[in-house]
Amino acid sequence: MKRSIYPFLLLILLAVTGSAAGQDCEFNVIGTWKADIPGASQTVLYRFTPDGVFTVLSTSPSAAGGAPQEIATATYELDNPRAPKTIALTTTNKSRVLLYGKSSIKVVEHTDASMTCMMPGSGPTRWIKVDPNRYFIVLAAREKIFYDKSGPAFPILIKLAGREAQIDAVGTYSDHGKSEFGRVPPEAYKDFMKEPGNESTVMLRLELNSGQYERGLKILQTWDRRVREGALLYPVGNPLNNILLVKAITETLNQCGEEFKLYKLNYLHPEDWIADEYDPQYIPFVLFKELRKLNESRHVRDDKFQQAQAALPSGQPQGN
Repeated sequence: MKRSIYPFLLLILLAVTGSAAGQDCEFNVIGTWKADIPGASQTVLYRFTPDGVFTVLSTSPSAAGGAPQEIATATYELDNPRAPKTIALTTTNKSRVLLYGKSSIKVVEHTDASMTCMMPGSGPTRWIKVDPNRYFIVLAAREKIFYDKSGPAFPILIKLAGREAQIDAVGTYSDHGKSEFGRVPPEAYKDFMKEPGNESTVMLRLELNSGQYERGLKILQTWDRRVREGALLYPVGNPLNNILLVKAITETLNQCGEEFKLYKLNYLHPEDWIADEYDPQYIPFVLFKELRKLNESRHVRDDKFQQAQAALPSGQPQGN
């Protein structure tokens, strides 16, 4: 299936999605971080709140009930919220872990889920972000459903909070055999939430961190809004809308580090063999199939996904 020629397609692809995956990793300090200190007798936690409060907590076997105990507090300010090099601290109470008055934490490097810091009077220490939730993306597609032998193809984002599941999917789906583009209803995506039983369906499920999930969710929300407002980048029914969505959400996965093996849709011959050999309506299926092959070792199989749900507090998953 040779692809058709779409004038100016490459220019639009680069203008809309080319910069997204190339941005610097935007930092989000809000939350709780754990000091990764092998062999430590106690767990040290650092908590940053949205209102500028920094708290140091410690958990030790002797602590009552094992609950973290507050041992120091300060206010904080980042020199650059998107990519900080220092976090300025101001304390008004004396403690054994923070200098009285003004001091700073040096941020050596960071990713979505970790950062290496230097506290006053200590060397570099890796902090890991503590998140009670778990996040997944499912890239699902099926062929030979529509009249031209193409089929539904869309990303599904899943957030497990307790055992409540927030599920969001946007893309090309089947409405009683008719191709539609937009927010995918539960009845259209539920069959893609488990391992396929035949080669006409492809499914790749990857576990994400909160940063990857939030970036992907923004992309889905943007395309959902475009559909509702009649502001799609191509006419309704044009498969290029789905290609742009799929391109954006897959390429943003590595924005803060090379975590997955990706395939770049850039319409450059011969580098992009998928776009070179296939018409647009078939590209997402072939892309997901290639990504499944490249990331087979990272694929979360049904039993592992079920274990992730069962390991969280009780409650029944709900689709949104």
